[in-house]
Amino acid sequence: MSEAAGALRRHIERKLERAELNHSPFPHIVVPDLFPAELYADVLRFNPFATNPGSEWLPREQSDNVSTHTPYFARKQIDVAAGEPIGGAPGAAALWAVIRETFLAGDWFARLVAAKCDAYFRLRFGDLLDDEDFFSLMSTQLFLQRHEPGFELGAHTDLPTRIFTCIFSFADREGFEESGTQLLAHEDRLVRCWGTDHHVRDAFVVKKLVPYRPNGFLLFLKTRHSFHAVAKVDERVPNQRYGMQFQFHEPAGGVFRDLSEPELMQFPRPRAPR
Repeated sequence: MSEAAGALRRHIERKLERAELNHSPFPHIVVPDLFPAELYADVLRFNPFATNPGSEWLPREQSDNVSTHTPYFARKQIDVAAGEPIGGAPGAAALWAVIRETFLAGDWFARLVAAKCDAYFRLRFGDLLDDEDFFSLMSTQLFLQRHEPGFELGAHTDLPTRIFTCIFSFADREGFEESGTQLLAHEDRLVRCWGTDHHVRDAFVVKKLVPYRPNGFLLFLKTRHSFHAVAKVDERVPNQRYGMQFQFHEPAGGVFRDLSEPELMQFPRPRAPR
């Protein structure tokens, strides 16, 4: 473990230790100013999208097959976990290497979140959580992202295999809070979704807005009521809603051998809008 990564881990541990786990409208944690100020200044200075356009999350034709036709082609990303070349000015590679090591080496961050949200993990996984190989059974994604004008996300709860999601906001100024993540609830209190679809937002109420602001951080846990969305991004949003995501999830099809019929961790694609 490098000295820089170790120092960043200790800083984040202190931040999460003091953070409150909120349960409404679904389990989530918001942490302002997650990174040390000096490191965050480098995150802005070494924005890789200044020289690397990134890859489409989904090509346009596949995005059209997602329910509500979410324009995933307008979300560009750089896969940090896979070690994709980042590029940028001198010093950029070193910065992102430290961030990659901090969050991925030894499953440190996933373990930190599991300890913070122990009751949720135990409800979902039971004694499997105590097995030495628990974290190696799961999958992790870490990627940088930007959103071109016109990008938006319909109401959804993420795929059934998702365990938790973290969204890092890398805005370079205040004033664009409305471009953050909307935490939603359906007008019908009995509506839930396993997570196989995106839905139009007409029937949803914004219960909380986690703003797109400098050095912001949102962690939320996957439940059947973890509805969230993003309003349409326009050209005024600085750096095209630059940020990072950490995703922790079960492998495709789920980690368990499910005796249910139908197999609830399996989901068809494409699904037609309802």
